Amino acid sequence: MKRWIASLATACALALAAPSLQAQEPAPTAPAHLPAKRASFSWDKTNLVLRSSFAYREVVDAEVERKLRSGLPTVIVARAYLYPDSKSSPVAGTVKSCRIVFDVWDEVYRIQMSQPGGETSSVALNFEGVLRRCADVKELPVAHRANLEPDSSYFLAVMVEVNPISKEMLERIRRWVSRPPGTAATPGDSLFGSFVGLFVARIGQAERTLSFRTQSVVVSR
Repeated sequence: MKRWIASLATACALALAAPSLQAQEPAPTAPAHLPAKRASFSWDKTNLVLRSSFAYREVVDAEVERKLRSGLPTVIVARAYLYPDSKSSPVAGTVKSCRIVFDVWDEVYRIQMSQPGGETSSVALNFEGVLRRCADVKELPVAHRANLEPDSSYFLAVMVEVNPISKEMLERIRRWVSRPPGTAATPGDSLFGSFVGLFVARIGQAERTLSFRTQSVVVSR
């Protein structure tokens, strides 16, 4: 309990936001013009599902960290949309969401994470563990090969929000992550239109936002 009280006194002095990406700035209307950020891309074992790994730790600034350490529930949502380099409409989408609560008695962070495949619960013993689980993305399913054109290049446009106000958005995310692992939203999906519409609609309606695009990746045959 003493460690928790001490953390409250120092939380305001901690700043994790990187200067290269300014959270809370309105995103450009064209996803291709978002600030660039590196990501890695790979195929799953079946060579059919494209996956991506990237991070957005800079969205967790000193104020977000202070709230996390105080025990207030915090939600971090990342939505990613796969765009062809040559087109202005996405061909797939995916999402990851974390709800974090610091247990002030046990001094651990309790995390509920939602992503394609369903929801999982875990415990982080320290703040670094929270960042690894909720601000780092590891091999998140992005798109099925059948929905991609061979020898074409694509990039991910990513929107991250801390404590989004919209309950509607969170409900859509819950509906989406209930699907089987390895699936992603596509234009033929009944939820895809509303899913894509959330990309710019929620700017400024969360406590903190961050938007970026990845480098392009070429889909081989």
